[in-house]
Amino acid sequence: MVIVLRLAIPFSILRYPLVGIIACLTLDYVDTGLVDILGGCHGFGSEAIGYQHLDKLLDIYYLLFAFVVSLRWKNTLARHTSITLFCYRFVGIMLFLITDWRISLILFPNIFECFFIFYLVTQRFLPGFRLEKVSHLVIVLLIIGVPKVLHEYALHYLLMGTADMLNAFTPLKIEEPTLWDWIKARFLR
Repeated sequence: MVIVLRLAIPFSILRYPLVGIIACLTLDYVDTGLVDILGGCHGFGSEAIGYQHLDKLLDIYYLLFAFVVSLRWKNTLARHTSITLFCYRFVGIMLFLITDWRISLILFPNIFECFFIFYLVTQRFLPGFRLEKVSHLVIVLLIIGVPKVLHEYALHYLLMGTADMLNAFTPLKIEEPTLWDWIKARFLR
């Protein structure tokens, strides 16, 4: 079920890029919990290395739809940046799939997705914003890139789950082992 959703929802990016990418990344964030809830994926739970590989393949699959959309952008700097960032992440995922070296996911962070969302949001809600100078691009990439690198570090090196990250970086405290357990305890009694 989770895999079917992860294969089908990316098509929405082609028609509704912003809503589609947000739906995809939301499903990506909750998919391991859903896999655990639904009893694993093809005989293994989300903790298995096999699911990590499948997850990364599904990530690059939905990012490919966003990449195709970005190829139609009229802004040359934004389009070239999206091509570079997509290729950069693609290399990182391929390195991870070939070597199981989790550090490659930190060295090649998913800044493409953040940039894609940033560009769509500015085009939709700040029509006067123009990304025309490389100096402005550098500032944007620092603003969206640094938090993403920290996220990748926490997720792939420190192996922090969502509940761990919420506990570490927000005032919210979750005592349950997973965010799903916390939700069940509060809302699904």
